[in-house]
Amino acid sequence: MTITAYDIALPIGLALVFAVFRYSQYRSADPQTALPKAAADGVKGAIGLAVITLGYQYLTH
Repeated sequence: MTITAYDIALPIGLALVFAVFRYSQYRSADPQTALPKAAADGVKGAIGLAVITLGYQYLTH
């Protein structure tokens, strides 16, 4: 199993897109706590996708 730059960049990039999307949703509902909530969602998304990516790498090799 070899971890490439793509395997690292994919979860980070998609988590950033997801966090920006969630920030826009939270900002309209509660601007005071929008940034911390969106950042937490982005981190959770990155961790989840990293686990899925590594699991896929492990199962296919």
